[in-house]
Amino acid sequence: MQSFLSFTSVDFYYPSSIVPVLKYISFDIHSGWTGVSGENGSGKSTLLLLAAGLLSPTAGLIKIPKPFVYCDQRTDAIPSFWEDFFYADDNHAGYLMDRLKIEGDWPWRWETLSHGERKRTQLAIALWQAPEMLLIDEPTNHLDGEARMLIKDVLREYSGIGLIVSHDRSLLDALCRQCLFLKASSVVLRPGGISQGLREEEREQREAQRIWKKLNGEKERLQTEAERRRKLGDAADKRLSKKNFAPKDSDSRGKVNLAKLTNKDAVMTNLYQRMETRISRLDKTISGINRKTEGPRGIRLNGSEALMDHFFLLEEGCIELGNGKTLSYPELVMNPGNAIGLTGINGSGKTTLIKHILSLLPESVLYLYIPQEISIEESEKILSRFFAEDERTRGEIMSRFARLGSSPENLLQSALPSPGEIRKLLIAEGVFKEASLIIMDEPTNHLDLSSTLLLENALLESRASLLLISHDEIFLNKLINKEWHISSNDDGNHWTVRILQKNIDN
Repeated sequence: MQSFLSFTSVDFYYPSSIVPVLKYISFDIHSGWTGVSGENGSGKSTLLLLAAGLLSPTAGLIKIPKPFVYCDQRTDAIPSFWEDFFYADDNHAGYLMDRLKIEGDWPWRWETLSHGERKRTQLAIALWQAPEMLLIDEPTNHLDGEARMLIKDVLREYSGIGLIVSHDRSLLDALCRQCLFLKASSVVLRPGGISQGLREEEREQREAQRIWKKLNGEKERLQTEAERRRKLGDAADKRLSKKNFAPKDSDSRGKVNLAKLTNKDAVMTNLYQRMETRISRLDKTISGINRKTEGPRGIRLNGSEALMDHFFLLEEGCIELGNGKTLSYPELVMNPGNAIGLTGINGSGKTTLIKHILSLLPESVLYLYIPQEISIEESEKILSRFFAEDERTRGEIMSRFARLGSSPENLLQSALPSPGEIRKLLIAEGVFKEASLIIMDEPTNHLDLSSTLLLENALLESRASLLLISHDEIFLNKLINKEWHISSNDDGNHWTVRILQKNIDN
């Protein structure tokens, strides 16, 4: 039985690829958790799919331990072994249901489960199978703070070979003994959690920058000296030329012949040629330095100020959440200038309330909406809509997409972009809307840290009003000035929206 995961000289191209997604990567992974880190579109999910045998390498060899379980980052479909897990008559299934707070009625109401509840169940079913290798893509997306702690604790107990893609630094630091860093089609394996690995990457980049500056200084010195020697060589060539001498000036012609015979003036020309060779070698060394370079980052979601008293006013009411659960709310009004955070635990009805609000928005309200989860079918429609735009518009959208920290080339050549890339594409499209109201449901899901910061800054600078659902407290506290918090009564069947009157400091 293969007791470790092995990649040897692996290349991977999608059929439409011009450049490789992964190029000549090699590593071995043994028991314990290994994190996978990289920006959106860097190939993290592709690497996981290769490790699961769901994609085949273009070149190289992958040895996969079996049995294994792969957990997709999407929660669209019911996981395999769904009924087997819920009807299993063993202590392990019961233990996992208890640890992850999975309720007994969930088998009959998949459609009404929140994405956070679906994710917890997906992971419980994977762990219940006790695989030799467990591959997990973004396990803490959609999860509230309590659920993240539950996931972290239960994953700590897994003793097999674990490969986990995540932007959750606290999770990677708590679980991982090493991390794979993906960048520019290559992979670097560093020991420790993500924070230790990032510190080491920063140290490596500082050293690479120091060497790069030193070598470029040496190159400039050599170029100056080479130019001096070239000029001396040119002067020597002129001295050795006879064309400006009179035919009967035998004395001058004799001196030239003697100089050529002794090769005295050719030394400078030879020295110049050797100097050029040294510069060429130095150029090759400099180009091989792995120095971090970035294009311009950041976008503006300018938005527009609404010329109305309010966007919507919901009179006091109640919404059915399914399975006998309800969500009550007082009068809810959103005015221009509001930046509201909608908070509550998984399954409390946040997304349901947002969809209810969207259904009641007047046609006069120009808004941008980014949903919590974008299905494969909807992702394909978004991509098709993008390709249907004229060339100029596509170019402008791609320019803003790049400024959100992802490669346009990777987006355009992939069969189906990652959820993070699709989210960025929607945001880049939204720049053109000049919306007066921006509504985002878990906007930082699937986004890498740098992209989250870029989005945060764009929202801070926008003139549009904001309605945001998020479990990221740091993100929310920088943006909102009011909070609608959903809490439950004692039996957990009735949820209520509370308006927190005290503004949250920006």
